[in-house]
Amino acid sequence: MPIGPTLDVLPYVSADGYSIQMTIIPQTTEFLGYDTATAAQFVPQAVISAQQTVSTPITATLPLPIFRSRQVVTSCNVWDGQTVVLGGLLTENVKKSKDKVPVLGDLPFFGRLFRSETSLTQKKNLIIFVTPRIIDPAGNYVHTMDSLPYDPNTIPPQKPIVK
Repeated sequence: MPIGPTLDVLPYVSADGYSIQMTIIPQTTEFLGYDTATAAQFVPQAVISAQQTVSTPITATLPLPIFRSRQVVTSCNVWDGQTVVLGGLLTENVKKSKDKVPVLGDLPFFGRLFRSETSLTQKKNLIIFVTPRIIDPAGNYVHTMDSLPYDPNTIPPQKPIVK
């Protein structure tokens, strides 16, 4: 299973030869740990037996991995050489910790004076930049920035999605 960010792009060159219709699918997958409680329900067993002896079953608990996967699907229409910026794959990790003075932190009323709780929040935002270019079979650019019939600083017309 691929871990980390992956990016799938499905580009189509429009009939005008200058604009590109793209479907962009960024995905990020994280490994969170193992689920041993659920894995205990699915215990594989193997039976080893020698000739004329009592066989003993061998059991093993295989932990089940836990993954978190986030994915976004978007579509856009851009000119040759323009950059698309995608954002929004947010991650927030919260770590909580408790500290206390031994014995004094366990007292019923005064124990609160000898205990502390802290939490650390970490936020991440994955930002993706995609710049499509139309190339010929040899790998050379079809258009240069000087030979484009449009202003490269404008956005091509976007077609509304009809459902």
